[in-house]
Amino acid sequence: MSNRNYNVFFNTHTVSGIVISVALYIIFFAGAFALFKDEIGIWEEGIKSTYTNRKDIDYDKLLATLNKDYDLSGRDLQIDLGKHEDKIYVYLLASQDSTATEKSRTAQFFSLDIHTEERKEYHEYYGIGEFLYRLHFFHQIPVIGIYLAGFVAIFFLFAIITGVIVHWKKIVSNFYTFNPKIALKRVWTDAHTALGIIGLPFQFIFAVTGAYFCLSILVLLPANFLYNGDQTKLLEDIRPERKTYVWKEKTTEKLPLFNDFIQKSDTFWNEFEFTTAFIRNYSGTNMKYVLQGELKDSERFVGLGRVIFDMETGLIKADKNPEKLNYIEDTQRVLTRLHFGDFGGVFMKIIYFVLALITCFVILSGVLIWVEARNKKSMTLSQRLFTANIGHIYLSICLSMLPVTAISFLFIKLFGTRFTNSQSAIYYFYFTLWILAILFMRFKRDNYKINKISLLLGGITGVLIPIVNGIVSKQWIWTSFQEHQYDILTVDMLWLSIGIISLLAYTKINKKIKTQSSFTKNPIDYKAVKLQLMEEEKLNQLKEQTIDKNFIAMRTKIIILWLTMVIGFIIHHVYGIANVYFQESLVLEGADGEIPGWAHQWRIILEGMAFLFAILTVEFAQKWFKWISLIWAVLLGLFNIYHWITAMIYEMSNVSEILILFLMVVANIFLIKEILYWKSDSVK
Repeated sequence: MSNRNYNVFFNTHTVSGIVISVALYIIFFAGAFALFKDEIGIWEEGIKSTYTNRKDIDYDKLLATLNKDYDLSGRDLQIDLGKHEDKIYVYLLASQDSTATEKSRTAQFFSLDIHTEERKEYHEYYGIGEFLYRLHFFHQIPVIGIYLAGFVAIFFLFAIITGVIVHWKKIVSNFYTFNPKIALKRVWTDAHTALGIIGLPFQFIFAVTGAYFCLSILVLLPANFLYNGDQTKLLEDIRPERKTYVWKEKTTEKLPLFNDFIQKSDTFWNEFEFTTAFIRNYSGTNMKYVLQGELKDSERFVGLGRVIFDMETGLIKADKNPEKLNYIEDTQRVLTRLHFGDFGGVFMKIIYFVLALITCFVILSGVLIWVEARNKKSMTLSQRLFTANIGHIYLSICLSMLPVTAISFLFIKLFGTRFTNSQSAIYYFYFTLWILAILFMRFKRDNYKINKISLLLGGITGVLIPIVNGIVSKQWIWTSFQEHQYDILTVDMLWLSIGIISLLAYTKINKKIKTQSSFTKNPIDYKAVKLQLMEEEKLNQLKEQTIDKNFIAMRTKIIILWLTMVIGFIIHHVYGIANVYFQESLVLEGADGEIPGWAHQWRIILEGMAFLFAILTVEFAQKWFKWISLIWAVLLGLFNIYHWITAMIYEMSNVSEILILFLMVVANIFLIKEILYWKSDSVK
């Protein structure tokens, strides 16, 4: 590879990586915990969970209760049957029946206990698992959050491809020559390369699938042309289970039992598990029952199946055979399974979790390589300071997530049941604590201390999580194991492992490592940084004076701008009397041939004072004079802005005069800017 191509790929990799690093870290860190969203939800409740086979649920009883409370007539229902506990999630759309009652006019979404029939709305059962799941695609940012995550995924794909190209020749050697005792930049480079290659397939999968899910609108746009703009038909082909039907009329016949439908559907395929149920046009003459599910993982990686009952015909048919692949539906399912790791059970989720955290390390090591490489004596202090600040900010945002997330788990376990709106409580607590942690770590201005603090706090709180869960919920680790509460056990063991590893890492990091940093070898004195920057600026100005032939000294600029104001006022007066050439009388009412005093006053205040400041700037450079110059320039600027606005309102036809007034406003802004710079004492 030529040096030019290498530099292009290297710079592309560096820029794309640095730009997205913080956002990408948040996505992977939150996404790692989102893998266990269902388990975390059960852990939060802290009660023994049971699981009833989906075909053994009494759906007709539940539907009767819902019909009584919500009037299901004319509604479409979607029921997520869940996988881990005896709760289902019900989404009721507004009724299409014009004769339906008022309470059926609004959509509803809630969880439903199949035994007690207890219902909780979304904001009530919202938990820390749901929060982290939403955070991993920036759902908390209204409207644009998911698209932002999608573009981050695309840039991540660029970073992966360019990274492989750049490090291709050094991949094997760096993998086997990793030595933590050499210079930090080399340590981060070797670790970045080695761990990046270990997680490469996983990272590539997430980049592609993440971009697809978050930017699916870009996929649908070209597909829309293939369907000649028929979006309804397009969506029906992509998601046929969500197909809707026009309401006809309410049936007078007895509704068929949903329990019978699910029992008959269970005979279609062996090892088939139902995941979602749909009811279209409830109690209508064209009502339909839809059941969707999958073959067990042991049978097929992708085995999506669907059964439909049509009330008009009274027939039950297999709409989608799980043993036969459908390109559109099954491709999407493959992407979903690869992204969420919902195959292979808990073991696969743990692998995904570890790879996600490895990716977080790869992201941070990339940032640290960039920070270490840009802290050289040959660089200016301002450049080094910018690099250091970027490093402090990035690491503060990223590393603070571990203790903040752990403390949030403790908060939910201790106080979660006290809030009627748990969603708002989690939002306020997590983001407030995160901001405070970021500010605290940021102003430490020490990456070594930031790392140590996050590991210590994350380790202590991580170990405390299973202990607090045992005290509050009576679900100790051994109790959960004995009672087969494996979802609760998984979360406790996850945090116990994170806590122990964090504390071990904390004890292994010593100050000798800090001495290898370029910031230790070439430190920045933050106490004297302001003075150093001023001296650096003076040297730069001197260099510009000797090198740049176009250089204009500061006081010369200010004098020129004051004189520009004088000339501007004179031109404005000339333009004001130009109308005399077009037979307009300029004689003021009551004029007697003498210039009145107020006219002299305005000339002195405008042209005279500007001219005076131009002359005085030649000789004076004291601080008091700079302040007076600044105050007068600001007052003059306010007058010029006022004059320009009134001219546009009352003299819109006088285009040339308005242009001159506008240019005077611009010159006045430049004048204020230069005086402010002069006043800072960085330039004499």
